[in-house]
Amino acid sequence: MARLVARLDGMPLAIELVAARVEALGVAQLLDRLDDRFGLLVAGDRLAADRQRSLAATVEWSYRLLDEDERRVFRSISVFPAGFTLEAAEAVAGAGAGPTVLRLVDCSLLSPPRVGPDGRSRYVMLETLRAYGAVLLAQAGEQPELAAALAGYALGVAEEAAAGLEMSAGELAAACRLDAEAATMRQVLVWAMVHDAATGLRLTVALAPWWLLRGRLAARSPLLREAAGRAPRAATGGAPRKSGSARPRWSRPIRPGRWATSPRSGTPSPAGRRPGYWRTACAAGPGHWRT
Repeated sequence: MARLVARLDGMPLAIELVAARVEALGVAQLLDRLDDRFGLLVAGDRLAADRQRSLAATVEWSYRLLDEDERRVFRSISVFPAGFTLEAAEAVAGAGAGPTVLRLVDCSLLSPPRVGPDGRSRYVMLETLRAYGAVLLAQAGEQPELAAALAGYALGVAEEAAAGLEMSAGELAAACRLDAEAATMRQVLVWAMVHDAATGLRLTVALAPWWLLRGRLAARSPLLREAAGRAPRAATGGAPRKSGSARPRWSRPIRPGRWATSPRSGTPSPAGRRPGYWRTACAAGPGHWRT
């Protein structure tokens, strides 16, 4: 029940409408069907105003109170799967989207900004409103364009952060920036697998240092194996690897005091750092990633 209320963003009307379905469907089935919440949460109080008889009618009523520019920005920023900064909104919705985002906060269509893991103020759209925005994007035919814009933004952030991870002074800030954008990176990777393999490969390569730093290599190993297999071919003009040659490994030089894991033995050394920070031993020069 707590998860159900959380998925409904605590909206009183949504909770009232879903309560009327509990007896017929049960809480577990309601949770499974919330992806189609606008088709599910209908038939409210017949004596209530039209905008209060269904969840879709309530959200649509609020949306229609916006002017045309506010509607456009609302649809555009619904592509973000989690919190986003003003800079991110402008990268996806256009250079003048910042003031409009602030007006959407005043209209209660965005949550007030909260400080993210990277210390930046981030705005969040409720899941219900984000789902409504996705419907509007599909109806307007704007989804492919905005998904590509979000991918471009994610790629820029990832490549900038990858450069920061090469420097000891900027490593923590770069890692925290990617931590804050983790949901966006994950969504763009899934999108790129189907729609833009080149962007997906570049994003995978850019995120590899972050995954290694955070100990997430095992969870992302299929993507890294694909990147490791394609990157050398791209660098050599498409020349295939020699038969029997070993697949390249992502690697980074060991810094003093860091955990280092031998690719074969898996024995950590030296002691003194927590196991979450591990690196793969290699002979690369200082500050250079290589395969």
